[in-house]
Amino acid sequence: MQRPSHRAHGAFTLTELLVAIAITAMLVALLSTVFTAAGKQWQASDQRTDSFRDARAALQIIERDLSRANTNGAAQMLTLSDVDASGTFAKEAFAVTPIPNGGKSDLCAVGFYCVWDDTSKTYSLRRLFRDSDTTTASLAKASPDFTVLFTKGASNEEELASCAWDLRFAPGTLADTEPPTTNPSTKWRFVEVRFKSMSAASARRLRDMAVSQTTWGDSNNAVYKSSILPYEQQFVTRVSLHQRP
Repeated sequence: MQRPSHRAHGAFTLTELLVAIAITAMLVALLSTVFTAAGKQWQASDQRTDSFRDARAALQIIERDLSRANTNGAAQMLTLSDVDASGTFAKEAFAVTPIPNGGKSDLCAVGFYCVWDDTSKTYSLRRLFRDSDTTTASLAKASPDFTVLFTKGASNEEELASCAWDLRFAPGTLADTEPPTTNPSTKWRFVEVRFKSMSAASARRLRDMAVSQTTWGDSNNAVYKSSILPYEQQFVTRVSLHQRP
């Protein structure tokens, strides 16, 4: 009479263990690749968000400063300069506007424009600021010299966005924008502001490329199409000016 076999059904053979280990290793490698790719994508997204956060903040500062400009005294209190060859927009804006500061009053001078950097081969968005003491002293003269007041200087400016270009200012008296020279600022109801920006990480790749100031202004340029256009984002706002009697 044969006795029943008492084989341990829960045991694994060496081959089964090797197969299980191989499958586990493949899964770990696959998950590692997925997590690494997700981490890189998150880091790139975070850098992009940080860069565009600066651009959005810059747009808010421009809107805040220009919206308070008081042109009742003189049209030059809000000045758009460096008009493009097309005549449809200006590349720089300056204004006398109330801003809390360390001076004796709150009437300050501000300006917004882009500056080229030969090292990074990019433009940056700058803000000119002159405190109320300097501003009121200039305005108190018999013939206020707004040209001097709005003169750009590295000692009186700050960087708002590290990689921003194609800054445009276009005023309007009705619904649409008009050339900056059509009407004085005393009649403007709004100023449309727009510029382009890209992340600092994307801009760093351009340092070793044939990039110049003309490259940034030519959207048909091969380098622009391949290395700038895919990473750019445009920021636009319409600044409402104070209603004047």
